[in-house]
Amino acid sequence: MYFHSNQLIILASQSPRRSELLQMLGFDFQITPSQKEEPKPDKFPNALSYVLHCAEVKAAEVAGRHPGAVVIGADTIVVCDGEILLKPVDKEEARETLRKLSGRTHDVITAVAVQAGNSEMSFHEITRVTFFDLPDSWIEAYTNTDDPYDKAGAYGIQTLSGLFVEKIDGDYNTVVGLPIARLAQKLAHAGYLSLKGSSVEC
Repeated sequence: MYFHSNQLIILASQSPRRSELLQMLGFDFQITPSQKEEPKPDKFPNALSYVLHCAEVKAAEVAGRHPGAVVIGADTIVVCDGEILLKPVDKEEARETLRKLSGRTHDVITAVAVQAGNSEMSFHEITRVTFFDLPDSWIEAYTNTDDPYDKAGAYGIQTLSGLFVEKIDGDYNTVVGLPIARLAQKLAHAGYLSLKGSSVEC
C-alpha cells in the first residue's frame, strides 16, 4: 500500500531515520533541513511545550522558503524524572546520560508539525521506554562509538543500543523519531496524500 501527492512535500530534517520512515509511504519528497537554531529547554514551562515549539519552528522556517509546499517538521526528546536529555555534546555527557537511564523508565516524546501555506497542524506521541541495568563496560564500549552523539538521550533504539531496552509502551517509531502511522493518517485526512490504485477516499 503506497501513497502519492499532488503537492511538493518537504521533510524539514536531516535525520536519516526520519527519511527512511517517510519513504515507507511510497511518495517522493524533498529533504530541506531547517536552518533555525533550537532554543534552550529552560525557556519553556515543560518538556511538551518545548518539543512542540521546536517542531513548529522547523516547519515554519522551511515553509517560509518554500511557499506552496507541505512541510513536515519533527523533534524528539528524552525525558527522565522531568529532565530533558538532549543529544550529548561529548563522551562524558553521553556516559552520564546513559547512567541516568540505566535500570529506569523514561519518556520519549516526538512532536510533528505540518505547515502548508497558512494551514498548520501539530501533534505529539509519547512512548515509555524501560532500560535494563547497564554494566559500565557496556556504557563505555557504546560511548566509544559514534552512535550516541546525534541522538536525544544518547541512544538509538534502532541501532546496537536497542540492546539496552527491556520494554517499551507505545509506538516504536516515536522512539526512532517519527510516528509515521499517525502522520500518514493526518496527511491523508488533510488531503495531502491519496492512495495509489484506489478509487475509495482515504
